[in-house]
Amino acid sequence: MKENKTPYIKLSLKTIKENLNFFSKTLGFQKQDIYYPIKVNSDIKILSLLKNEGVNFETGAISEIEKLIKLGVSPQNIIYGNPVKADEHILQAYNLGIRTFGLDSFVELEKISKLAPNSKLYFRLDISNHGAEWALTKKFGCSKTDLFELFEKSTIFGLAPMGISFHVGWNNADVENWENVFEYIDEVKNDLKKQFPDFNFINIGSGFPAHKNDGKENLKEISKIILPYLNKWRSENIKLIAEPGSFLVAYAGILHTKIIEIIERKDKKWVFIDAGVFQGFFWSLSGINYNIRAEKQNNNENFEEFVVCGPTCDSHDVFSYSVKLPKSIKKGDILYIEPAGAYIYSAKEYNGFFYPPQIFE
Repeated sequence: MKENKTPYIKLSLKTIKENLNFFSKTLGFQKQDIYYPIKVNSDIKILSLLKNEGVNFETGAISEIEKLIKLGVSPQNIIYGNPVKADEHILQAYNLGIRTFGLDSFVELEKISKLAPNSKLYFRLDISNHGAEWALTKKFGCSKTDLFELFEKSTIFGLAPMGISFHVGWNNADVENWENVFEYIDEVKNDLKKQFPDFNFINIGSGFPAHKNDGKENLKEISKIILPYLNKWRSENIKLIAEPGSFLVAYAGILHTKIIEIIERKDKKWVFIDAGVFQGFFWSLSGINYNIRAEKQNNNENFEEFVVCGPTCDSHDVFSYSVKLPKSIKKGDILYIEPAGAYIYSAKEYNGFFYPPQIFE
């Protein structure tokens, strides 16, 4: 069997399907109520698998919408969740048949009312991201006060304000925060129902822990807290959706990379590999770490600490300054870096936005 040339990410569609089924069963979501955010990994094979499983999709840019429609996904099964969208993208999405939009501001509301009349809306509420490895509160989310005003104004504009969304932050394993957030959302829901009887939609977002932890065990613990709320809301005929991304695909991918040299400097051994931070692992620059291990290693070996870095001439191209690897590793050996199924492959066109072209004078 011919070996693949490094570096490459090995992905398992079987693992993605298993994770999807586990998520669906654990939290009681039907497949059609799961909206995969394609920014996490937009590979056609992954999108095709999820489409065939009955999953729907959340998008953040017109290029993502076009990609899904080209794949045969119905516009009815796509939501445009980016809270701030370019005018032309709203119009293009509307002309393609998109009728459900997420937002969190009055400016966006006015744009949608003009460019996408009679659309359904859900509003992103600002909530606590305590415990998240990557908080998402500063850039997006409206206050509870603004939420009520947005509901009221959208009705005046002839739009259909159906509900709310929220996000606990990326990779959040803080069970107490999940509980506090869902308790708060339940209060908001009760208040909204009194004033807006047509309120019937909650998007619980994502943030389910899946990076350098046991995602399934964490989800079991989180489910003990949030499942009673989910069941209560379902009994009230509220449509619930969720956006698991990393949970489905993160550990379905492993980067296979080769050691191109080992250099010793100032009592530290630097392991240079043929893939680096700038090959999709940009999140490392913001403090996100990954598991790194040798392809051939066992617990009975002697280990020592190494610096693992990429091949570029940039001194920031370092995965970690302290990785325990077998003392016996050598040039030509393969290292595994994981999880590599989420936000790596898609970094080259993240969230559907591409690098700008160069235009010469």
